[in-house]
Amino acid sequence: MNFSRWQTMTDMQRTVPDGVDDGTRCPVCGGADFLTWRRAHDDRYGHPGSFELAHCKACGHLMTLPRLRERDLPALYGTYYPRKALSSELIASQARHAMAPFARLRRWWMGVDNQGQYLAKPGQKMLDIGCGSGVSLLEAQALGAQAFGIEADPNVEKLARELGLRIHQGSIEDHPFPDVVFDLIIMNQVIEHIPEPDKALRLVASRLSPGGRVVLVFPNRRSLWCRLSGLRWINWHIPYHLHHFDADTFQRLARRSGLMVIRTRTITPNLWTLLQLRASRTQVLQGQLSPVWQVKAGGAVGGASQRASARQLLRRSLITGVVASFALVNRCVDLVGQGDCLMVELERDGG
Repeated sequence: MNFSRWQTMTDMQRTVPDGVDDGTRCPVCGGADFLTWRRAHDDRYGHPGSFELAHCKACGHLMTLPRLRERDLPALYGTYYPRKALSSELIASQARHAMAPFARLRRWWMGVDNQGQYLAKPGQKMLDIGCGSGVSLLEAQALGAQAFGIEADPNVEKLARELGLRIHQGSIEDHPFPDVVFDLIIMNQVIEHIPEPDKALRLVASRLSPGGRVVLVFPNRRSLWCRLSGLRWINWHIPYHLHHFDADTFQRLARRSGLMVIRTRTITPNLWTLLQLRASRTQVLQGQLSPVWQVKAGGAVGGASQRASARQLLRRSLITGVVASFALVNRCVDLVGQGDCLMVELERDGG
């Protein structure tokens, strides 16, 4: 993002509104002085509030303000996130695909290998912070790892019971599973949701076994799709995404938290590209639920009927061809580090 161009805009000449907590600080550099870019709202699930996209004057880190507090998250996700529509049967079915023939190649082609659990090895203890539905834990178990999870959304408790998963409903700050140190800790599309990511990463580092790794996946605000889509980029995801990282600002955050980046790459899920094109054509007013993100019976975005007419089959064939085109473009974009999602591997600083 070119902030020098943004700063010529009228709305960049004012500071963050009075509602922002005076204690809000940038997790990357500790600064407390922000300039706003634009007001934004939830264009997915209909949260009624309005927020600011603002950047730190000292280091340029981009945040959503006013920043939510950790205690606000269970009510937010329990109310607005669509996991209440998921079934344990669907989750178990999704997890079985991880061990299907050619699954690894398919994940790469579709851009869905942006998940830390696929790096789990037999015998490892893996912790997934923000494990969502729990499908990642089932996949890690299928790869031979012992899997534990943490999730703020209370809707997941029922799924955990039905699937026999070890999921703590809360946060890493609760210090769950106190007798376990982990060989692999993953955060798939989570760090951007956490009010104080620097504090969270310090807690993560303290739970690692010697030689353990942390794998984080989060949207890349310097991606090609972000530049092309502007304020309609689907990964602003207001107000659920509180921080908007790029590779440089995240590396500074990691160092500040006692972790060292050892590998970075970008990955663009083809489904994200399809959703981005749909979202770019859809105007969603504040407080409205977007048709792009509605969850139908069974828990899939957009839904699907069990029987398809000839017209529907033709449409699906066309979509398949379009997605294949996306795949070619996205894999090239990822190769040059401009993909929509950053996947970062870390270890404790100093080994």
